[in-house]
Amino acid sequence: MINIAICFDDNFVMPAGVLLTSICISNNKNELTFYIISDSLSDENKRNLKLIVEKYKKNINFIDISLENLKDFPINLSSFTLATYYRILLSEVLPADLHKIIYLDCDMLVVDDLLEFFNTDITSFSTAITPDMFYDDERITNRLFYPVSEHYYNAGMLLINLDYWRNNKITEKTIDFIINHKELCLAHDQDAINAVLHGTIYSAPFRYNVQLDFFKKKTKMIFSDISKINDAREASKHPCIIHFTGPSKPWKFQSYNPFESLWYYFQDKTIWSKLPKEHEFQGYKLFKWKIKHFLELTHLRHKRINEYDDVSAVINKIIADLD
Repeated sequence: MINIAICFDDNFVMPAGVLLTSICISNNKNELTFYIISDSLSDENKRNLKLIVEKYKKNINFIDISLENLKDFPINLSSFTLATYYRILLSEVLPADLHKIIYLDCDMLVVDDLLEFFNTDITSFSTAITPDMFYDDERITNRLFYPVSEHYYNAGMLLINLDYWRNNKITEKTIDFIINHKELCLAHDQDAINAVLHGTIYSAPFRYNVQLDFFKKKTKMIFSDISKINDAREASKHPCIIHFTGPSKPWKFQSYNPFESLWYYFQDKTIWSKLPKEHEFQGYKLFKWKIKHFLELTHLRHKRINEYDDVSAVINKIIADLD
């Protein structure tokens, strides 16, 4: 049995449904139980998500939570809602007899089997997390009060030792850090998770959280060990979990992620297959983008040079394996 938690509100139901579809298809031989954490999902959205999971003969549970503990948390209303903080509550809201769970952000796809990773022995660790692109950025670790030797991780995917979190009051400590250091949490609860858990983390392979910068031709990744950059690049050739980091979401017109066609492959298998794309920008920014887009289409302006590696062969192989 693989336990998976996904946390979101009604604003992210469609991406969450695509993610659920990708997990079920990629793990069709595994027994899966999903825990959907939210404070406000409508009954219609719950029904739609349940239909996805039951179609593939998997299990799903909905857990409604109170946001009372999060009311004072900082958010950037243009990019986030309080749902971004739900994951830090998992050890408190999940069943007490659940000992380990994979948490996934909604802007992800799962394209390979998760069982081997779920069975990773993290008995002596709080969490298994994949390195962030700013893994050895001392500007971040200094801001969060810990040495750069303990690194910085991307919290979009977490394999959580729930017993460790409960026994060591990790949820309480993380909430306290955010409330007491709001100005330091520039990456919201990801910063707080790193600040609280540093030194207790199992470093997971890159393929379990392949981030946008892993396949940039001119990388901005910060690793003191150059071999880790090579490892990250190699992971983009055989990913298990693809993370659409940053503003480039595949359901937006302005997306430039090279894996977005793979996202469409899974979206086409959902009830949202015909849903029109949204615009990332609004107001003046949207007007400016439309002008640039028009000029590029009419060849009056040079189109931005593709700054990412070609991953079409990788996409084709993934789809062939799944079909």
